[in-house]
Amino acid sequence: MAAASRRPRARFLLLLLVLAGVTLITLSDRASTAHYFAKARSIAQEVASPVQSAVHSVLRPVGDFIYGALHYHAAEVQIRDLQQQVAALQTAPVVAAAEEAEAQQVLGLEHIKYLSDIPSVAAQVVQLGSANFEETVEIDRGSDDGVAVGEPVVSAGGLVGSVSAVSGHLATVTLLDDPSFTVGVRDVRSGVVGAALGQGAGNTLEVEDINVGADVHRGDYMVTSGLSLEHFPAGIPVGTVESVDAPSGALQLVASLKPFASLANLQFVKVLLWSPQG
Repeated sequence: MAAASRRPRARFLLLLLVLAGVTLITLSDRASTAHYFAKARSIAQEVASPVQSAVHSVLRPVGDFIYGALHYHAAEVQIRDLQQQVAALQTAPVVAAAEEAEAQQVLGLEHIKYLSDIPSVAAQVVQLGSANFEETVEIDRGSDDGVAVGEPVVSAGGLVGSVSAVSGHLATVTLLDDPSFTVGVRDVRSGVVGAALGQGAGNTLEVEDINVGADVHRGDYMVTSGLSLEHFPAGIPVGTVESVDAPSGALQLVASLKPFASLANLQFVKVLLWSPQG
């Protein structure tokens, strides 16, 4: 019984010695070792490749989801900005066409082409607003182009404002809704004159110096009066009367005037090379 148990142990020991000898002989030959290692690595890659592909296929949607979740807000902001830009580009021609149509209607009533006899310089708006919260824009024309302080600025819709500062190739335009801006106006239908004052961005102009009982009504068109000492030539479309009120006991009407020009969407304007002295 003891002899039988020793026999398998002897066989196992012999097998280990044979394997050890084969291993030592194999490792003694470097070229052969490199060959076997390379072959073993190749076999391992072949075995592992399907597993790696399967794992990648399973995890890729998860990775995409995590990436999308992390960057969703930024993508949403970019999409919204692009949509707003497209909307602005689509709206701008419509706004300009509406301004020009209404201005032409005023000019038809006046029988005046206010640009026909006044030299002008076309300019592009290159910057909106200013650091001191004034209602201004900057244009790409300046003193080198004949532009000077005080000259009127118009768009397709009518009066925009006037030049308030000039350098060689740039100029600042104060818009007519700026609280410091005043322009003499005249009702096209009745001929009543007054003074329109800016009330800040997005607000209507306030028309002063119109006596109670004067013939001014909602929907009337107003243009620059061009009276003596005015800083604008006569006949430039300014806006439409939106409301007229006669406060109890007051001697003057309170009227509001909506500008024809879309001051928030200015892109191209014309500077009229005109001064009261001229």
